[in-house]
Amino acid sequence: MAGILVVTVVAGRIAGAHLLPLLHDRMLPWILGRSLGLASYLALTGMIVTGLWLRHPWRGRFRRPAASTILWSHVALAACTLTLLAGHLTALALDRYAGVGWIGVAVPWTSHYRPTPVALGVLALYGMVLVAGTAALAGSIGRRIWFPVHSVAVAVFCATAAHGILAGSDASGLRWLYVATCSMVVVLQGTRWVAGTLQRNGGVQV
Repeated sequence: MAGILVVTVVAGRIAGAHLLPLLHDRMLPWILGRSLGLASYLALTGMIVTGLWLRHPWRGRFRRPAASTILWSHVALAACTLTLLAGHLTALALDRYAGVGWIGVAVPWTSHYRPTPVALGVLALYGMVLVAGTAALAGSIGRRIWFPVHSVAVAVFCATAAHGILAGSDASGLRWLYVATCSMVVVLQGTRWVAGTLQRNGGVQV
């Protein structure tokens, strides 16, 4: 117990020494906004990957993780995505340097900073809210209504990736991140479509 307390105090002092100057930096809202944006993008990627794998024809070949575990992870990642996204939007709206503002984070093509890339993020936001809202109502509105809307999640991911690449001032340094995440989604979506098509057309087990 004493060891944990000592480590916590030391870690707190080290972190405080490094973070204290940042609190007075005028770029802090931008740094927070960008960091929270990247975190929400990673959570969204995890949400999309678990969602695609949950209904992938190949999942039946693996006993672990269980479908219930994947579903729980999918829901948890959705909640994380929305929470981090709220922080991302708030930080950018409060940032005077970027010039996005509250209207810019809510209305497409009204941001002074890179209007079209920011607009892609706004449209992705509304798509995410629509997907999450219909999923929450899945038990009451019927599969024929909510599932087609839920399938828009991949398009939301694409818009979000484009937003991050085009709007982020440090996107070139994060090229590997976008390549890796987009590749995962493309491979899962592509193999899921091919395997599903083969099964429907010829009963072929892929």
